[in-house]
Amino acid sequence: MPKTPNYDAKVKSILNATQPGERVCELTGEKWVMDEEEIGWYKKFNVPPSKRSPLTRMKNICGFFVMYQFWYQTHPETGKKFITVVHPASGFKALPDPEWFGNDYSSVTRDIDLEVPGLDMILSLQKEIPFPGTKFLKEPINSISLASLGDVNSYFVMACRSRNAFYSADALDIEDVAEVSMSTQVKESYHVVQSHRIYKSNFILESRDCITSSFLFDCHNCEFCFGATNKRNRKYLWFNEQLSKEEWERRMADVNLSSSSKLEDYRRRFHDLMVEQAIWPDNFGEKCTNVIGNHVNNATDCSYVFNGLDGPFRDLHYCTYCYGNSYDCVFVGAPVSANTCYYTNTPVNASRVKFSHFTPDCQNVEYSSYCFNCENCFGCVGLRYKKFYIFNKEYSEEVYWNKLDEVKCAMLDRGEYGEMLPLSFAPTYLPDGGGPMVYMMKNEELEKLGGTIYPPDSEGASGVIGDVGEMKTVDDVPDRIDDMGDDWAGIPIYDPEYKRRFAYVKPELGFYRKLRIAAPRTHFVKRVLNLIMEQGSAIFFETTCGKCKTSVITTKHKDYPSRTIYCRTCYLHYLEQHG
Repeated sequence: MPKTPNYDAKVKSILNATQPGERVCELTGEKWVMDEEEIGWYKKFNVPPSKRSPLTRMKNICGFFVMYQFWYQTHPETGKKFITVVHPASGFKALPDPEWFGNDYSSVTRDIDLEVPGLDMILSLQKEIPFPGTKFLKEPINSISLASLGDVNSYFVMACRSRNAFYSADALDIEDVAEVSMSTQVKESYHVVQSHRIYKSNFILESRDCITSSFLFDCHNCEFCFGATNKRNRKYLWFNEQLSKEEWERRMADVNLSSSSKLEDYRRRFHDLMVEQAIWPDNFGEKCTNVIGNHVNNATDCSYVFNGLDGPFRDLHYCTYCYGNSYDCVFVGAPVSANTCYYTNTPVNASRVKFSHFTPDCQNVEYSSYCFNCENCFGCVGLRYKKFYIFNKEYSEEVYWNKLDEVKCAMLDRGEYGEMLPLSFAPTYLPDGGGPMVYMMKNEELEKLGGTIYPPDSEGASGVIGDVGEMKTVDDVPDRIDDMGDDWAGIPIYDPEYKRRFAYVKPELGFYRKLRIAAPRTHFVKRVLNLIMEQGSAIFFETTCGKCKTSVITTKHKDYPSRTIYCRTCYLHYLEQHG
């Protein structure tokens, strides 16, 4: 027997009348073809057809991604500052995790009023109930970190399991490193993206099992290489030129990455090498069957998936940053061992979640945010271990289903039901979030999706760095790391391009000296955001293989918009000949 018969009848009538064909996005004017498969998804999840294009939907979902943000909030009771992902100008409050999880927010409720838009009621709850500010999955030790998976002696790392690391995001088992993203098992290295098992290497992209090397792209099992693309099992390469051991060592003796000006020269040279010689596969992924995606591993029957890190994945469509055993999800950002979720963001160990943001261990939850271990909840915020709640108010099981039917019908009739929470619900600074970083969104697009743009330093979000009277600019930073003593630690430095201040910390300067790397001259947040964008965007487009001219689908890349892309067959053949 259906739980919500009136809503079900309304949606069935809408879906029966829905025919395949061209549609126009209500927000952007983008055209797309709504095919039988898409209509089948609506029927499967019992939802009305979206009025927004698939790309707009994914931009909305991923606009909630934090990516890499550290802000100061003022504790509402003690007045002390603490670091959080929640920007104080967002209009939302936060508490340190231990305090948040020690509270019960089920006393903050809203009565059902069918004349009031449901989204307005949910937003009012979200503005009253604080967010868990640090999102620790494992308590860090002596670290400045957020969403920690277990950090020790690390500075400004997010979603990492690290030791002695600086300025890194989404990286596991990293040690004595700086600027690492979407990578695992990296040690004594600097600036590593989408790479695994890297040791004593710098400026590494899309590589595996490499040691004592610099400036590598798509290299596996390489050693003693300086500038290489698409290589396998190689030694003593110099910008793809094969050298003898003696000649390679002679040239390396003249390399000086501890000078900022010389380091930038090598970075430009490597960029030119990438443009001129690098071959990109349509998908940097392995163990995939019938998959359209990029950076997807261990997947079957998936389409338009970006960054599927481990798997197994099955029947994921329009999903990004996927983890664990996730399946049967459509239009989902960061499904983590999730299944049967639709148009939602960060369902962790969750099932049958729709139109929600961050719902760990939840089932049958809709239009909710930051709820943990909840089941059969609608329009709720900040609940834990609850069942049969609507707008944070508890009902008996029978009454819950009757009330839910009424609420969903009212929201459907108003045109509210069926789209994701707007970006006005996002607690982070949107220009540094997932919209621009993953989907190259401009501020105007963020605002169309409900977002608000404000100065990043507003309401004391950046805190106070050192003595403002000692403020320096990035041009004042010495060219050579050997000319920077520990007295540079803590001095505020203004980055005019990013329009924010930063400061070096003493252990960081020691790290640069040890690796013989010049101290960077860009705000550390901007460096990590640039690092994240080095993996490319999640915007899919159709092009042709640069070799055989067959059609392929891949993703756009801001830094390499005209790169040479090969289909899988031609790419593997190229590696056999040139790798």
